[in-house]
Amino acid sequence: MSPQRKGSKRGKGWKPPRDRREVVTAVLASLAVVVVTAALVWFLRPNRESASTPTVDVTTPTTVAGATTTLPVTTAPPTTAPAETSTP
Repeated sequence: MSPQRKGSKRGKGWKPPRDRREVVTAVLASLAVVVVTAALVWFLRPNRESASTPTVDVTTPTTVAGATTTLPVTTAPPTTAPAETSTP
């Protein structure tokens, strides 16, 4: 026969292996670690800005009092009209 284990059930009665409060605390702590890790992975992911629509900075031209600006004048190349054809 094998020897008896240390802490035999004889004479002490049955006791659950862990206190229920310890189990609840361990489960809640594990859940908190998983939630915090998931949140950090989500918020610190690379290329987070590329998923959103890019913003375009549109600036309006401003004028300074007393300053004059000259715009370059562009001329269109001369257009050639089709030659008129005379009907005989």
